[in-house]
Amino acid sequence: MARFLLFFSCFLVLVPGFSLAADYCVDVNSKKGWQGITIPNGQITQVSFSGGWSVINGIYKPVGPRGYSGKDAKSLGPFFGYKFDQSYAFGEMLVRDQTGRIVPFAEFSALAVNTRNPAGNYAFRINDLDKALWDNAGLIRVCISMR
Repeated sequence: MARFLLFFSCFLVLVPGFSLAADYCVDVNSKKGWQGITIPNGQITQVSFSGGWSVINGIYKPVGPRGYSGKDAKSLGPFFGYKFDQSYAFGEMLVRDQTGRIVPFAEFSALAVNTRNPAGNYAFRINDLDKALWDNAGLIRVCISMR
């Protein structure tokens, strides 16, 4: 076993460009405001998510990071004043980067794999004002894969 570990260690050092991937994950709770993660410099290879959340638990079904659309979005329309950012859908996941810029999760995911220097602090939240978080339910786990 010791020989194998020594061989594998040498392999990692001698093979240029070979590196182990790492995932940096955060569980974004729908009942909390901004929730952060720090990622190091490197190449983002993938941004993924799992889980779901709901605004007004028990009335609206859980959705993913794109939030509500269709009939549910229309019925939430009168509550527009409870959105954190009016530009995006109810229940949509918002991402704030180290410069303070806020974008929807879908845009963050698409742009992240092309970012040259992604190191920094990022924060995630549901598109719902702090005073309206109490009736939410669920969480979405975000994982950023890097090499």
